[in-house]
Amino acid sequence: MANRTLHRLQRLWVRRTLALALFAGLAVAGYLAFSVWDRVGALGSAHQDHAEWVYSQLETDFLKLERALDDARSGTAVELTNLRKRFDIFYSRTQVAARVQGVSELSAETERLRRVLDAQIAIIDSPDAQLFSRLSELQFALQTIERLPRQIGLASISFAAAASEAEREQIVQLIEMLLLLALIVISALIAMTIRLSRQALVLNRTSRAAEENHLRLATTLRASLDAVVVVSDGGEILDFNGSAETIFGITRNTALGKNFIDLLIPPKSGTQQSLNLETFREIGRGRVTGTSRHEFEMTNDEGHIFPVEISVSLTRSDDAPVFVTYIRDITDEREKEEEIIRARDDALVAYREKSRFFAMMSHEMRTPLNGVLSAIHLLNDGRLDGEQQRFIDAALTSGDILLGHIDDVLAIERSEADTSDLELQACNISALAIGILETMKPLAKMSGTRLHLKQSGVNDRLILTDPRAIQQILVNLVSNAIKFGPDDDITLNVSYQESSNEDAILQLQVSDNGPGISQSDIQRIFEDYVSLDSRYERHTGGTGLGLGIVRRLVLRLGGDVTCHSEPSQGTRFVVRLPVTTIVPEKAHTPALRDPNPRQLTPMKLLAVDDNEINRDLIKAMLQRLGHTVTLASGGQEAITVATNNRFDAILMDISMPGVNGLQATKAILAGGGPNAETPIMAVTAHALPKEREEFAAAGMRGFLQKPLNTKKLNNALEALVLATHDGAPHIDQPIAKDSKAPVPLLNENQVSELFEVLGHATLTDRIATLAARIEGALPELMKTHETGTLQAKAHDMAGVSAMFGAVRLHRQLRDIETDCKNGDISRALERVKDIPNIWNNTHSAWHSRLADNRADTAS
Repeated sequence: MANRTLHRLQRLWVRRTLALALFAGLAVAGYLAFSVWDRVGALGSAHQDHAEWVYSQLETDFLKLERALDDARSGTAVELTNLRKRFDIFYSRTQVAARVQGVSELSAETERLRRVLDAQIAIIDSPDAQLFSRLSELQFALQTIERLPRQIGLASISFAAAASEAEREQIVQLIEMLLLLALIVISALIAMTIRLSRQALVLNRTSRAAEENHLRLATTLRASLDAVVVVSDGGEILDFNGSAETIFGITRNTALGKNFIDLLIPPKSGTQQSLNLETFREIGRGRVTGTSRHEFEMTNDEGHIFPVEISVSLTRSDDAPVFVTYIRDITDEREKEEEIIRARDDALVAYREKSRFFAMMSHEMRTPLNGVLSAIHLLNDGRLDGEQQRFIDAALTSGDILLGHIDDVLAIERSEADTSDLELQACNISALAIGILETMKPLAKMSGTRLHLKQSGVNDRLILTDPRAIQQILVNLVSNAIKFGPDDDITLNVSYQESSNEDAILQLQVSDNGPGISQSDIQRIFEDYVSLDSRYERHTGGTGLGLGIVRRLVLRLGGDVTCHSEPSQGTRFVVRLPVTTIVPEKAHTPALRDPNPRQLTPMKLLAVDDNEINRDLIKAMLQRLGHTVTLASGGQEAITVATNNRFDAILMDISMPGVNGLQATKAILAGGGPNAETPIMAVTAHALPKEREEFAAAGMRGFLQKPLNTKKLNNALEALVLATHDGAPHIDQPIAKDSKAPVPLLNENQVSELFEVLGHATLTDRIATLAARIEGALPELMKTHETGTLQAKAHDMAGVSAMFGAVRLHRQLRDIETDCKNGDISRALERVKDIPNIWNNTHSAWHSRLADNRADTAS
């Protein structure tokens, strides 16, 4: 390969050298020919003859001057005038002779003539009388130069003859050189002719080979499975292979010469393709060719439009560019895709029907369960003995767990990995594990199962996680073991594995000594709706969702769950979760509730909120907890009421017109009145961490985030009492994970509690009031572009929506408020655009819940 390349380069170099030599020879020959022509022309010119004539006329004019001088001796005026004329002519001739070039040897003689004549000008130009008197003097001067004109004439003839001889010799030399060069050029031309003849023979052989290759290529194109259409830049079809005949139903002879666009492109696309070709012809490039295939529509001989996959390549020939178009009919592929899409749509319809069924069944299960829980709450009036209280607490805990399971069934249908309901907060895993086993003991006792707890390095250690998710993981694993392991020992092992920085791995292990699981079934037990005959593959109630829920919860927390088991060797489930440890001094967590919480002593409370609906709800919840409640509609009224009355605690809204919550808190604590030492808790729909620091700096001892329920209120008041005794502020600070997953319109647990606290009639009236307030505030919220006003409106509406369980509306308004606080007004305005749609959906959801509750009450 390298030798062939070198040989080809050498031949190219030889060709270029010969061509350059030939060109140089022709150039030299041309120059010589021009020189010969120029010299011959010079010989035939009148230049030399003119010089000889000038010098010969010099003698003639001198003789005429002498004769005029002799005639002037007569003294007549005419003769004197003639003398002057002849002098002037001779003088002019002398001047001309002096300017003639080519005979430099005569310049001295002509110069001498001119000097003598110059000396006689004064005599010639004098008056006639004076001229006549000085004729002898003029004659004497002319006699001194009378030989010079003849000498000059003879010398010029001699010089002219010598110059002509030299010119002829030079011409002969040039002609000889030209003949020699012509001989060389002719020889070179003969050699090149011979070489070109040989190359012509080679070219003929190459042309025949190329023609054969072309025939083979044409045969290949005609036999190609893809249609191949060759088109000129004007759109004329130059070639049309057999596959193209099959696809388009047009014979090759019919297609050749026809316009590609008119014949094969549908009318709706033909105009654009014509423009593309025209653009290509004008600028030499355009959207005609490409390196990749793309889908297009073409038409056959019957006018039927069908999809194709097309690729166009550009080939530039000597005459014009040519487009080679490769076309593949993809009608079958499209039909298969449409069939797949139809199957997918049918599956989605079936999935939606299944989801609707689960939603309906969940509602049907939730309604009687709420009734059961309400009845148990009524029994829990504080007059039960210890054993009865434990049973009541176990029933309440189990009911809450069951309600959570119902919600999880819906969560499974909504998303495989929905994280919208995760709330991270500080958690004591040791207390959580103890509480779970305590609540599971009645169930274990009924089946004769013994529960054991082993903990390693978890005491007095706080982590940031979702306690409810961990609770449900453990409840599912332990309840499975209890249900299917009668008279067995079940052990819950809780430990940490240290990691980098403040991170650690929480390991939860549930093990038993039961019959175990076969290896072939271990991978199946975490799938949804799997219910096998062995013990761990069944969920309580027979739905097969227990371990599927565990898997989802673990994945949502970023961990993993594994099962280790052998038949007759027992089973061990291991859950590993990444968690962040919290320094106790810096963590403000809700007080961990005892499994048997004590009933708080009735308290005298002041609730401050500028929203009437919120005030009524807070009052109803607090009164249900047994507390005495005084209401204040704003900061200034709160200061006035607190100045005249002593309260055990104050619940203070933050954002209020006039005097806000922070200002009212500072005034109450600094006023020296009866509530100077009363703990004040911030109650607001949303606050940034920096703002919560401001709450603490103002003297507030707690933070409670809306939406509220009786459980939240009771826990917060209990923690506030404990914090007051300990001297440390309490901050209820759940950290919601940022998630783009859609949140539900309503918080079903909160909705159920609102029905329980207020009753159907009162809640219907409150919802109507809420709707009127929201719809009255919406126009101003939508049209405002001022950051402060938008923040205030969003905060006010967020507080109202939170109290009524409007989770999605509350989340959107809270995000708007956050954007305003961060100065991102453009993003806040973008979120505002979604508020009307969210509110309409929320309002419809509330109407649906009210109608369902009315129907349940009637039945």
